Amino acid sequence: MTILPEVSPATYFALLALTIYLLLGWHFCRSRLASSRPKRLLSPALELTLLVSGLVLHALALFPPLLWSSNLHFGAAEALSLSAFSTLCIYLCGQLFWKMDGLQPPMLGIAAIFLFISQLLPIGHSITYPLSLLSRGHFLLAMFAHGMLLNAAGVAILMRFADRTLHKAQAGSLIRTLPPLMTLERLMFACVGLGFILLTLALLSGIFFAEQVFGHGLVFSHKIILSIAAWLVFGTLLLGRWKNGWRGRFAANWTLFGFALLFLGYIGSRFVLEALLHRPF
Repeated sequence: MTILPEVSPATYFALLALTIYLLLGWHFCRSRLASSRPKRLLSPALELTLLVSGLVLHALALFPPLLWSSNLHFGAAEALSLSAFSTLCIYLCGQLFWKMDGLQPPMLGIAAIFLFISQLLPIGHSITYPLSLLSRGHFLLAMFAHGMLLNAAGVAILMRFADRTLHKAQAGSLIRTLPPLMTLERLMFACVGLGFILLTLALLSGIFFAEQVFGHGLVFSHKIILSIAAWLVFGTLLLGRWKNGWRGRFAANWTLFGFALLFLGYIGSRFVLEALLHRPF
């Protein structure tokens, strides 16, 4: 008799959240991007309800210690899942301030891909140090900085795509649906600005966190070096925007380069060490 492997409640919640993200992504592609623009199957209120439901299920998968587990694990899988979660939370809040119609398919697509990959990776290592208010604050600042800058990178990709398509005779349905290029640019810089502030606070809190837990200041590992390099890239971009009016394709490229460095520092290094080399981060 074959015994099926035990599946944790967190996995069920993650798969339910992934299903909602995929269904919503298909719905938004059908109702926003199709050339014929068919009638919406879901009302805006139901779209919002489903997205919030997916985020609640995702949160239950991310924070199982609150319900059924006494140990907190964190690694590449958890970092990817939390990045997807924070990205959609920031997108949801951003709808209160900016017109973001047309951004739903790529944002949901990124979140679904990250969440799917996180379910294929092994569970991260157990956190053994005491979870103080400082450590929790540092952790949340770092992840929400990553989520904010992931939104900026997503908008930058759309800007590059829109800029390239505008020079062609016919614009695709995605370009007709997206906000104007100037609106995308303002949204990108808003995300970069807020993400830069969060990243600055995360790096500063990391110094105090390391001294409190490990008894020494920051050790300049590859993670710290890449994070500082990303901080310098985003800081230079904001300074160039303020002093020299950097914009357009140039600014989008800087945003993508800065996010690539941050991604390698926060998630890429975890993936290599834990998933490929099977070593704790």
